[in-house]
This record gives sequence, structure tokens and C-alpha cells, in this order.
Amino acid sequence: MGLLEPGALLFLAITPLLLVAYMVRERPRRLTVSSVLTFRALGAVRGQRFGGRPRLDWRFFAELAILCLAALAMARPYLERPGGEVAVLLDNSAVMQARTGSGETRFQTALAKLSSALSSEPSSEHVTVFVTTPRPAAIAPAFSSPAAALRALRAVSPTDMPDNFGAVRSLLDSLLSRPHMRRIFVAGAFALAGPSNAKLYPITVAQPIPNYAIGPFSLRRETFGAAVLHARVTVANFSPSAQTLTVAIDGDGKPIASANTSLGAGQTATVEFPALAPAALYRARLAPDDGFGLDNVAYAAASSIRTVRILFVTPTAADAAGLGSLPGVSLTVRSPSGFSPADLEQADLAIFEYGAPKELPAANTLLVVPPPSEAPFEFEVAPTSRVEIAGWRLADPLTDAVNFRLLNVGAGEYFGVHPWMAAVVSGAMGGLILRGGRADHRFVALGFNPFPYLGKRNLPMSVLTLNVLSYLAGLGSSAFGYRTGTAWMVPAGVTSITTPSGKTVAVKAGTVFPDTTSEGVYRLTGANGEVTLRAVNLADLTASDLENIPTMTVAAPAPSAAAKSISFTMPLSDYLLMAIVALAMLEAVAVYRRQRPAGVEL
Repeated sequence: MGLLEPGALLFLAITPLLLVAYMVRERPRRLTVSSVLTFRALGAVRGQRFGGRPRLDWRFFAELAILCLAALAMARPYLERPGGEVAVLLDNSAVMQARTGSGETRFQTALAKLSSALSSEPSSEHVTVFVTTPRPAAIAPAFSSPAAALRALRAVSPTDMPDNFGAVRSLLDSLLSRPHMRRIFVAGAFALAGPSNAKLYPITVAQPIPNYAIGPFSLRRETFGAAVLHARVTVANFSPSAQTLTVAIDGDGKPIASANTSLGAGQTATVEFPALAPAALYRARLAPDDGFGLDNVAYAAASSIRTVRILFVTPTAADAAGLGSLPGVSLTVRSPSGFSPADLEQADLAIFEYGAPKELPAANTLLVVPPPSEAPFEFEVAPTSRVEIAGWRLADPLTDAVNFRLLNVGAGEYFGVHPWMAAVVSGAMGGLILRGGRADHRFVALGFNPFPYLGKRNLPMSVLTLNVLSYLAGLGSSAFGYRTGTAWMVPAGVTSITTPSGKTVAVKAGTVFPDTTSEGVYRLTGANGEVTLRAVNLADLTASDLENIPTMTVAAPAPSAAAKSISFTMPLSDYLLMAIVALAMLEAVAVYRRQRPAGVEL
């Protein structure tokens, strides 16, 4: 037996105070009274005095035992036993789901080899079981026998997330540095390298397996007004021979697109789908099948495409009506008198029609037919009853696919030379579309009014409008899903999350949701019942490379790392605390049952 905190025994020095407490006692005193009534009126006067011989009864010894047990519990005693600690580190990452040539998964093979290895250990050995995901940690306190540890191992299942090799290596180095650690079984899809260590018993189940994989699956909306999305799927061929891979995409369960690509051994490629039909949820599937099905499927949710919030400041609210019908747009309309600079905090881009703010807006901004102004915009304008377009930049995001010869503009204004905005489209008397940047924001000025947005009823003007808004909103950037094992913040308004397994978890907005160990679709439900889909994929081509076995280098053994003959795997503090509680309860019951009325000595 030993103590982990022997210094706590100093608290035993307070036990004499209990004896002092028993020396302060109530003692009977002789009183001469004329009657019992007078005595009672005095309120049963009592006297106390200090000193004398203490009268120690059974309660004193019970309380003394409680104090001694409390000090001993703080010293954290443990039982010594023959042998040393045994640890099992089991890799339960995603790659352990891969099937070997025998038809078993790597995980099943690892369990079978661990069962055979642990069966040779003495039945009295205490075994601690560690897993690598979702984080390297013990699944429970030490088991009292290898058989109990094996039962716990059979209840472990692999997750859909890759290993964090840095964290696994840190855990393994920590186990190796424990002086009482006698043996460490390490079973996983990686090889161990480094100085030889007698403690280590490696079980490697990482035989090369040909594999085809889907990496990142991204979506993006390239322009305003387009309900279709552009998808990009990264695929890889981790096999020793060339292969033609087929990527098929379903939208809400219906086939909508398919493409083939030929890859050599070890090559990766990107497959583009420029116009996916609208759907809430997309699933990409890779063919042919292989022994690791987890990375042959990937999901993407249309809700991952960020909604663009537009602030439209106009004296004519009807001009903004058409924008609200565009996919992925949230529109807020303000009159010039109702506009406040605080409105810009909730906007991705701002549109000012027939006006301009007095200060530079803190958002990407479109100025439609602005008046002449001083700083910060400094517009010089020349009104005209008929705008004539004379030239434009050919390779520019604002003019892409616009047929200016069919553009019917009407009245407007020409811009003079601007100090920090350049002309993209110009006419006979000056610029008609200016573009520039200030304070990390984009600004576009139009010398004519493209609103209201009419869609196909005025196609050339609608294409120009969408180009301008797309440029200001930064559309064209890809939205990727989330990766397994990556925690994310719960969005505002979400009260519960349903995982791919069907488990519903109550959550609080602004907190971290860590349970992302499964690939699939997570349903985020708000207080009003609104459901948002969020896609989580493995999307790790490094983990999908099953042809190459990763190697983990372990630290050199310390000089004192040899296993000792004893181990403190059986702490006794919990038992001491239970004894303290039992003694306190027995004393309380005994005192309650033996209470008598106080006697009166006359």
C-alpha cells in the first residue's frame, strides 16, 4: 500500500482539537430555589467551564475516526499489487472500416489479434483501453482483467473521422513514460518507428488496399438570378493502375448529373458540374466500388451557399421589387429619410438609387445615377436625355455576356474623370459605369438606372444587373461542407440537431457542437420548426490513400521507464469517503434515538 499525496497526512495534526472540544462541557450546578416555578423562570440556567477530565464516550471515538479517515483520503492511498500496468491503444478511425482481401475490415482484424494477444496475459492484470477518435483517451478506468477489457473492446466501433496523428503520438509517448507501465498493445492502421522499446507490442493492420476516393465536394452560385449551382468534386485514384472513375450526382434523391474522368495511378482530378438543377440536398457517388465505401460518397447542402443580404435605399420602393424574387437574396428596402448607417452592419452590399451617402459606406456599394457630390465620392456628372454607349471593356466581370448593342438605356448621366474609380463602360461624353475600391470595399457607379429588375423581359439589362451585383457580393466563391471531427458553432436560432444516426440533441445557439464523428447530413432545427441541412464528409484524401502505410515515430524510452513490480491502479479514496459517510450517518441516528429530557438536580 502507498500514498500519492503523503503530505496530506499533516491534517492529522488537527485531531487533538477534538479532545479540546470535549474538555469544554456543560456541568451540573447546585442551585437553591424557593420553588420549581422559580427555577423554570430562570430559563434553566446552565454553567460551562473549561478543563477537568474529559468524559470520552463512543461519539468521541467515532468523530476521531472520521477525522483520521478524511486526512487519509486526502493522502490518496492505493493498493500495491504484483505486476505492472497494461494498456491497449486501439485505432478506431475511419480507415479502420476498409475491407481487406479476406473480406474482414481492418477493425475486425485488429480486434481478433488483440483478443489473441490479451488472452496470454495473467487474469489478475488490470488493463486500460484507449481509442484514437474522436480524441485519444481512455474509454473507462482500468478494467480488472483482460477478459473485462476485451468485452469493452468489442463494444467499440470505428468512427467516420481521421486520426489526429499528433495527438495519438502524444498519448503514446505519455504511456511509454509511465514507470509502472509494463506493456502497451498498439493496434492500428499505421506502423511504429523509432528506438526499440520492450514495452511496445505493435499490431499493424495496414496492408495496402487499392482505393478510389471523393475529396472536397463544393457548391457555388456564380451569378444572381441563377437557380442552378456550380458543383466541383475532387476525386483520386489510389491504386497501382489507371482507372476510369464515374461521378454521379443526385439531387433530393433523383439523378441529375454524371461525368467520367480517367486517372493514372496516384492521380487526382477535379470534375466540374456547371449547372446542377435546384435541390436542397446533393449526393455525389463514385464508381467503381472498392473496399472503403466511406469516401465513395459525399454530400452537399444548398443551404451552405450564403444568402446575400441587400440593403436598397431608394425614394421609389417599386424599383427594388424584382430583386426579392432572386434565389439566395435577402432584401431590405429603406427610404432616404429612413436610412441609418447602422443598417449597413446587417448588409452584404448596399444600393443607393438617385443618392449617395455622406460617408464612405462600410459595405460593397452600388450607386445608381448619383448626384454631383464632394468627398468621399467626388462625382462630376453631365445629365443627358439619351445615353449612348460607345465602348466597354471586353474581359471584365461587369460586362461578361452583356450585349450592349441591344441595351436600351434611356435617360441618365455621364461621369467625368474620377479620382479613384475607373470607367468600365463609356459613352461619347464620359464614363457610364465606374468601378473602384476604397477601405477594402468595392464600389460601382451607374450613369443609368437598371431597375426595376425585369428578368427575361429585359434580358440584356438583367444580365448587366446580375453581373454588377455578383461582382459586389463576391459570388463565385465555393462553399465547402464540413469535415468529420471538426466541431462547429451552433447557428443562431437553432435549438436541436439531428445526427445522421437519427439521434436528436438539444443545443444552445453560440455553443460548440462537437458530435461530428459521422459522415452524412445533420438536420438543424430552429425554435419555429425551420430545418436547415448541413453536410459533413470525410473529405480527406490523405486518409483515403490506403496504398501507403503511414508511419508514427515514437520517443526513445527513458532510463527510468522500466516497469516496476507494483502498480497503483486501485485507489482507495472512494472507499474511505464511503466509510466516513457511513460513520456520520450511524452517529446521527444513534444520537437521535437516545435523546432524553434534561434532568434537574435540586
